[in-house]
Amino acid sequence: TLSEDKTRSIYRKRKIDVEPVFGFLKANLRFTRFSVRGKSKVENEMGLALMAVNLRKFTAKQLR
Repeated sequence: TLSEDKTRSIYRKRKIDVEPVFGFLKANLRFTRFSVRGKSKVENEMGLALMAVNLRKFTAKQLR
């Protein structure tokens, strides 16, 4: 069943690796722990950190 087109397209989406993003956050942006308490505040802080990563990627792509 893995060789069928429908299941192949589903499993192809699962190949994306998200760990490099967190490695980049820790190594380059030195984001190793949260500075706030509470789920909503942590979600906001994580959103800002991920937005910083996306802006760096965006500007790097624009400069090419």
